Amino acid sequence: MKFHRSLIWRVSLIYAALILISLAVLVFLLREDPSLPSLTDLEAQKEYEARLAANLAAPYLSDTTESPDRESLHELAKTISRWVNGRVTIIARSGEAVADSAWDSPADGRDDSRYDFTSDYDLRRARLGHVATSHRLIFHADYSEFLSTAAPVMSGGDVVGVVRLRTPVPEPSPGIDAALVWLAIWGLAVGALGLVAIRLVGRRSSGSLQAVAEASQRLEQGDYDYRAPTGANDEARHLTEAFNGMADTVKRVIVRLSAERDTLSAVLATMADGVVVTDPGGRVSLLNPAARDLLEIRAQRVEGARLVELVRDNEIHQLLTRCQEEKSRHEAEVSLIFPRRYLSAIATPLDNNGGVLLTLHDLTRMRQVETSQREFVSNVSHELRNPMASIKAMVETLESGAVNDRQVALDFLSRMRGDVDRMNGLVNDLLELSRMESGQFMIDAEPTALAPLVHAVKKQFGEMAAAQDVDLVEDLAENLPPVMVDGEKLTQVFVNLVENSLKFTPAGGKIAIRAEAGDDNVQVTLKDTGIGVAPQHLPHIFERFYKVNRSRRDSGTGLGLSIVKQLVEAHGGQITAESREGEGCSFTFTVPRAS
Repeated sequence: MKFHRSLIWRVSLIYAALILISLAVLVFLLREDPSLPSLTDLEAQKEYEARLAANLAAPYLSDTTESPDRESLHELAKTISRWVNGRVTIIARSGEAVADSAWDSPADGRDDSRYDFTSDYDLRRARLGHVATSHRLIFHADYSEFLSTAAPVMSGGDVVGVVRLRTPVPEPSPGIDAALVWLAIWGLAVGALGLVAIRLVGRRSSGSLQAVAEASQRLEQGDYDYRAPTGANDEARHLTEAFNGMADTVKRVIVRLSAERDTLSAVLATMADGVVVTDPGGRVSLLNPAARDLLEIRAQRVEGARLVELVRDNEIHQLLTRCQEEKSRHEAEVSLIFPRRYLSAIATPLDNNGGVLLTLHDLTRMRQVETSQREFVSNVSHELRNPMASIKAMVETLESGAVNDRQVALDFLSRMRGDVDRMNGLVNDLLELSRMESGQFMIDAEPTALAPLVHAVKKQFGEMAAAQDVDLVEDLAENLPPVMVDGEKLTQVFVNLVENSLKFTPAGGKIAIRAEAGDDNVQVTLKDTGIGVAPQHLPHIFERFYKVNRSRRDSGTGLGLSIVKQLVEAHGGQITAESREGEGCSFTFTVPRAS
């Protein structure tokens, strides 16, 4: 960059010449003292000084609920007094003088220094938010003349006090000095030359500066693609290039931050674990949908709300409190009552703002599986132990001599065969469910009439239903189309559903099997009038090993309905369950129609 072409060089040269000329003229003209300012100018100056003094006093009087700092205000009054060459009084909103430059110490005027805003014109005007000046005369031992100027002390748009200046009026000038006239002429000439020089030099630079200002406004409004045009001279060009480089950097940073924010939002919105961030005051600053579901938070707006108001679980609040107090990571397993849910909660302190990051992992499914497995082992053990104990007892009886009694021996053998069949059925159920879940299960589907299968199941359980005083009926639509199923497997579906309903339907109840054709499938519904299933158990009844009520007359292992679900889905259908506790249960499944 050539120095003689720079804007700084040209402006500096012009102003240096103007300053030298002005100094030479001032040295020549200021051989005599200039005239004193007029009273009007003096009043304007004092009002300006009073406003500045009021602005300086505002921070000390802004808090009206506490007593002002008198020592600081006294020092401030002394400083302003030396500046304005007069007496300075700072008056609170109540009318009490809290500082006066005429006092030797802040305690001098605390007893009787109180002003009446209604009787003093200047103070009354200042109390109403205006600056007022009056010219006053005092006739005591000596004649004196002074100006009284009062200005309001403002804070937040309200008047919180008044500052009053009392300055003596200097002796008026006997006339206009000729030197002042020449000084005014030279000042006007120098100012005109300066304006012309600035206009000539800044004409080419002002356009670039205006372009940079406009580009700054566009950038502030979010237009990150706008760039300022390059300037005409070196300084303007470097300025615009630097600004455009800064705009490029800002755009890259904002784009990166926006992408990271969108990614983080997507992760938080889709992750299964709950995330809650609280500030040091326990207010929620972030909460993802998973946390809202896990903690059963129904409030629409949670940001800024206290977590203790949204979540009524004491264990979670104790965990957060320990994390904040000890500034360390804490873990706990939390058990929620409504609804029944088990959560793994981890509270981690945030070093950036003193808040806490709370992550929640749902352990409910794991606990249910563990419970179901324990129950399964217990049920299977019970189902195997009882027949084995019975077989052992009958074998011991036969060994003790009952084998010689043919009729007793045949009865015992028949009972042992039944117990063995029960154990074989249990093992077969386990093996069949294992094959289904491992993908080794095959369906041999062929066009099959549905009515004969339902008739066969009704005949199979007719005597059992009659013995329990349960009415087993079928209600099949006429002209049902054939279905594409494996007859043996579909029969097992009916058998398991009917057995399940018979277990929980009391005497005098009813079990109805209905079927009707749809566009692409046939829908079958089995409805009983049994004891029903509670709402919290209904979503889990098709899970393996799951048993609704351990106090029921249920000797099964919890595999029947799970096998039903696997068989229906293997045929390409779906099964659902509806129930009201005490009113019975309804199972509905679909199977495809045969072409």
